[in-house]
Amino acid sequence: MFNWFKSKASKPPTAPAPVVATKDDASPQDRRTALIAEANKNARDAREAIGSENLDKLLQMIRDKHEGRDVSPAAQARKIIEKMDTEKLADHLRYLRNEPPTKH
Repeated sequence: MFNWFKSKASKPPTAPAPVVATKDDASPQDRRTALIAEANKNARDAREAIGSENLDKLLQMIRDKHEGRDVSPAAQARKIIEKMDTEKLADHLRYLRNEPPTKH
């Protein structure tokens, strides 16, 4: 996605975003509109720089994370234990407590 190891010399120079000149007597609505236009332009430039394919991959990774597909084993075990019958869980814990430790 990002090429962190690319040398900075090969990076094309980017021009700073043009600053919209706002007068002190400009209305708040005009300043707000100018800021929104500048933010939209910056978002378009970022989308072009990242690429739509990488954005789609990132979106899918975020959705997978929210749906619980990419969950740690500990979190998966917690979910299973929460859904387990309490009597069955108590039996398992009693069994583990009463068993002598194994020698390896």
